[in-house]
Amino acid sequence: MSSEPKHTALPKMLQGDDVISLREIVHVLLSYRWAIAGFTFAVTLLATLVVFTMTPIYQATAVLQIEQEQAKVVSIEEMYGIDGGGDSYLNTQFEVLKSRSVLEKVVNKLNLTNDPEFNPAVREKPWYAGLLNWRGWFGLEQPSDEDEQERILRDTINVLDEHVRIEPVKKTQIVRIHVTSENPKMAARIANAIANAYIESYMEAKLSLTLSATGWMQGRLTELSEKLREAEVTLQDYREQEDLVDLEGVLTISSNELKALTESLVEVRRKLAISENINRQLKSGALKTAQDYESLQAVLVHPLIQGLKQEEAKVQRQVMDMSRRYGPKHPKMISARSELQSIQQNIRDQIRNIVEGVQRDYEIDKANERSLSEAVAAAKKQVQQINRKQFRLRALEREVRTNKDLYDAFFKRIQETSATSDLQTANARIVDQAFTPKVPVKPKKKLIIVLSALLGLMLSSGVAFLLEMLNNTIRSTRDVEDKLNLPVLGVLPKLNEGEVSGKVQKLFLDKSQHGFGEAVRTIRTSVNLTALDKDHRLFAVTSTMPGEGKSSTAANLALSLGQLGKTLLIDCDLRRPTVGKSFDIKGGSAGLANLLAGTAEKVDCLHHSDGIDIIPCGQVPPNPQELLATNAFAQLIESLKQDYDYVVIDCPPVQSVSDALMISRLCDGLLYVIEAGRAQIGAIQNTVGRLLQAQAPLTGVVLNKIDPTRKDAYGYSQGYYDYEGYHSKEG
Repeated sequence: MSSEPKHTALPKMLQGDDVISLREIVHVLLSYRWAIAGFTFAVTLLATLVVFTMTPIYQATAVLQIEQEQAKVVSIEEMYGIDGGGDSYLNTQFEVLKSRSVLEKVVNKLNLTNDPEFNPAVREKPWYAGLLNWRGWFGLEQPSDEDEQERILRDTINVLDEHVRIEPVKKTQIVRIHVTSENPKMAARIANAIANAYIESYMEAKLSLTLSATGWMQGRLTELSEKLREAEVTLQDYREQEDLVDLEGVLTISSNELKALTESLVEVRRKLAISENINRQLKSGALKTAQDYESLQAVLVHPLIQGLKQEEAKVQRQVMDMSRRYGPKHPKMISARSELQSIQQNIRDQIRNIVEGVQRDYEIDKANERSLSEAVAAAKKQVQQINRKQFRLRALEREVRTNKDLYDAFFKRIQETSATSDLQTANARIVDQAFTPKVPVKPKKKLIIVLSALLGLMLSSGVAFLLEMLNNTIRSTRDVEDKLNLPVLGVLPKLNEGEVSGKVQKLFLDKSQHGFGEAVRTIRTSVNLTALDKDHRLFAVTSTMPGEGKSSTAANLALSLGQLGKTLLIDCDLRRPTVGKSFDIKGGSAGLANLLAGTAEKVDCLHHSDGIDIIPCGQVPPNPQELLATNAFAQLIESLKQDYDYVVIDCPPVQSVSDALMISRLCDGLLYVIEAGRAQIGAIQNTVGRLLQAQAPLTGVVLNKIDPTRKDAYGYSQGYYDYEGYHSKEG
């Protein structure tokens, strides 16, 4: 049976298949439960004291609605270029709410420069304030009163800004103004003052813009009036200069005259082209026969010629008809031929007259074409002059009309602005006034205390796990098996000095220490089981370093073996002997050193106490290791084995000296005592390695100073060793 606390270091929680063992985590927490609880309680207590000494902070909230579309009496905003809608407008107004100008109005209105909460200058200065006045150290001049007032105002505004928080409500025109202060009434007053100051600031800005625009428009109106007057004078001068009365009528008459002349010119040119063609043919001699003259266009289209031709065709038909009935000398034939000849002669005469007339018409048409061309050119020039005058006149009239419209618009706007300049409309309204808060918002005492407790718990738990990770010692039976690969013969509980009435070396005999006695019996049983095949059993007890309990373990083991047979306890720690003193052997008595030095007999060195024989150290020799290395020591050990059933040797620590290495070669077994949680695993492994290299019969490990109130990894507790006491009570 075994029992050891804090047996599992944190790295083991992640060994194997990388599965965290909750049982081992709980075990670590339970191992440090009092330290964790104490640290958590201390942190919580400290946080509670700090919280209850903090000044309570109150928060007041005013709700403001900012209008996007303003109720405008006159659309003067068009001249300012103000956009009354959109997120940019609302975001701009939110920034205006937090602006220095608004906060300055609040500071001046509520006289916050005299409030110690917002003006650090009027606070009571601590005793060490003079020590921090570095200006006085170097003799620098203090700032003037004006600079000081500006600095105080600036610092007050900065402090107030830290106490103000603007919270826009998403997708609405609502904004909440939160103000925190140590004085709940002051918090409400400041919140309401900020809302009113913002509205006043907007109205003042709007009035300023209105007055500025009115002044600008008045100055512009004077310029427009002068330009309008100049344009009207220029228009009138031009009319008088050009003698313009009805320019539209004159232009109409000229246009009609130009149209008639153009039509006449076209007709004359058509006739001129015909006559010019005939005249060219006549002059060139191209017309030689009567048929050539008859083919002229002027002849063909002449009405008289066309009538004579028709008459000639008619008479020719009559002649042809009469020629079938009458002879050539018939009077009717003669009359008909005569008539036909007369018509043909008339046609020739008319053709001649037409040709002669065409020549005359050519000259006339040529003269007419020339005169009409001149008349058309003159008419065009006149119309162009009239058009230029009309264009200039319209330009002047348009300039007058534009100046007049602009003048009228400015004049009307000035009248509207002047009439409504005293009527101001705000862009915001207060939805809810801030009221005096009853409950502070800071500090949140319960939350701070709970968070402090959680923080202390987490921090202490983290430190506990960190200590587990940094602890590189043997603390459990599992550590012995895993890291040393040695069997555990048993564990001894850690004893409180108040509970031990006698010496620890004789604690096995104390009936009240049932747990300790049972633990020693367990070690005795393990030792006997390792030497069943030997008649005489000699065991050495050693450790890594002094103070691990090897001497008390050897003494109690010897006492327990004394109940089974004749037992001898030898103190081989010739440098720091403790056995003689533990068993009340008179100082200066002969012991092992005297026996090996040959100054005493064996019988003089044996002392009997509590049912066992004891050989103390005797007089401390100057050369312990040389005495233990002699054949005399080996012969002594061999002779003692013949005289006793059990021999227990208390050896010095292995790390300090090498005495135990020489003694162990003469023993049947070696018990290695390890104090739980003391020696580093590296030192222990080095010591075990030295023992194995020296071929020491290393039987197993006794784990000493285990806390009996804590369970080990196997689920056993030291309470199991109380079975004997429980049995005695039941009996």
